Amino acid sequence: MHGFPTDPHLWLPRLVVRSVADIRRLNRIAVVWLGLIAWSVTVTTLHFAGVTLDIYSAISWWDMLTHSMSGFGIAALTVLTHRDAVSKYGSAWWVVPTIVAIGAGFEVYEFVFKAFWHEWTLQEYIVDTVVDLGMNTVGGTVVASAVSGYLTAADRPRLDSAPPNHAD
Repeated sequence: MHGFPTDPHLWLPRLVVRSVADIRRLNRIAVVWLGLIAWSVTVTTLHFAGVTLDIYSAISWWDMLTHSMSGFGIAALTVLTHRDAVSKYGSAWWVVPTIVAIGAGFEVYEFVFKAFWHEWTLQEYIVDTVVDLGMNTVGGTVVASAVSGYLTAADRPRLDSAPPNHAD
């Protein structure tokens, strides 16, 4: 896909190296990284609270909340890690199928290693998986839309600036 960063197997090491280097600079991008770290801690807390306190079964929308927040957070981390590719190609829409793929991997993990699904029928599990992937995709789409809008606005000429090679 247009702008898709190379070597997906190296994405996690890139994330670690890039985030540490950016945070050490103590500039605006460091604040964004720290905000995403706080977002990740919040989503993780909501998830484990949902599992531990049985909130997932008590509050019907809890699963949608955590999956949309997860999709948003993972998409934001991915775009921030690969922002050079995003600015070079002017596109972040590759993040949407990336989020679907990561979400699908998590759903396989959930199916294989979680005990709660044993009580579900196959139909219930399929519906849950489709809703989870849909909410992950919504979160990723919000990020891709925001980045796309930002890139479009950044490319627009400002009204108060003269065009290049302007002759009077």
